[in-house]
Amino acid sequence: MRLKDQLIKPPLGFVNHYLGWRNWSVLTYNSAIENVFPIFYIALYDRLFSFRFIIDFFAFFLFSVLSTTYGYLINDFSDRDLDRSHGKANTFADDSPLKAALIVAFFLALSVVFGSNFVGKQHFLPLWLGWFFIATFYSLRPIRLKERGKIGLAFVVVAQRVVPTLIVFAAFTHWDPITVFVFTLYMLFRGLSSDVNHQLEDYHKDLVTGTRTCAVQSGFEATSKLFRLSLEMEKVLLFFCLFLMYLKLTTYRAFGVSLALPPLVVYAVLVVTAWIRARGKGTDADINPFAPGRKDLFQFLHHGFPSVALPLYLLFLLILESWVFFAILIFFIAYRRLYSAELVLNSFPARMLRRVFAILH
Repeated sequence: MRLKDQLIKPPLGFVNHYLGWRNWSVLTYNSAIENVFPIFYIALYDRLFSFRFIIDFFAFFLFSVLSTTYGYLINDFSDRDLDRSHGKANTFADDSPLKAALIVAFFLALSVVFGSNFVGKQHFLPLWLGWFFIATFYSLRPIRLKERGKIGLAFVVVAQRVVPTLIVFAAFTHWDPITVFVFTLYMLFRGLSSDVNHQLEDYHKDLVTGTRTCAVQSGFEATSKLFRLSLEMEKVLLFFCLFLMYLKLTTYRAFGVSLALPPLVVYAVLVVTAWIRARGKGTDADINPFAPGRKDLFQFLHHGFPSVALPLYLLFLLILESWVFFAILIFFIAYRRLYSAELVLNSFPARMLRRVFAILH
């Protein structure tokens, strides 16, 4: 088939196949949007209650989605042969090398278009260029950081979590040192948990094909211990993030009580409950929040609370200040599919409420 014919594809099919990488994982695993609560915190702290902030938010969202798409696609482009030997799906499995390269370049160009909106912001450009270098050579030869053991794991966590978090602070011009440090450290461990889990899932396949990941070099048992440690650090650091918000957002009060206190208290109760449950089950307790289909306390602590519940609460505070944030609320509901009754009713908070009502009655 000629290249011209290959590139001509119904627009929706093109978007679904490339931008909708692996069932729209570009949205589910988009670090800057998955961890959107720092953006809402910045809006509250700096009192960014203008329509300009709304425009910047959506421009940043598109920039983040397109940049993440580039990162995933360059990885698939580099891993075509390896994924074929693993029997794994690859976006470019049916594409010629030239077409695949053009698609990757196309999404990179789109990310540049939306990223240009923030180039004038302090530190944004060097952070963006640093991210681009790591995202590109994480998988692309001859550097291929992903096969350099612990160094490769460190680079992917930095590229997927640390740098995107710093880019958020740069894009919205918020450089309070303590806030940047605590929030970024939390994102680092959240990324570490995700990537170590990914390496554990692929451990046996990587062992067979000789792929020198950190898990293969360190061994399954040692990597599993690192995974559990990272999960615990996540919880501790998110608590510090919430505590910092409580200390900083002093102007938001109702009946003399700080409106930043409820999420801190709720999270502390959930963490203690999770600790008691895990302790009761011993060291072999299954606390992996990435297990497919899991909708329990451990999954909510690591995913549901920081990515859905906390952003929704901060959005509520923003809406109390300005109606313009309804635009972001509608977007967030659509993005997280909170319009789905099935999804909401099967969530951990809904199931807990049903249990409480059942006990009371």
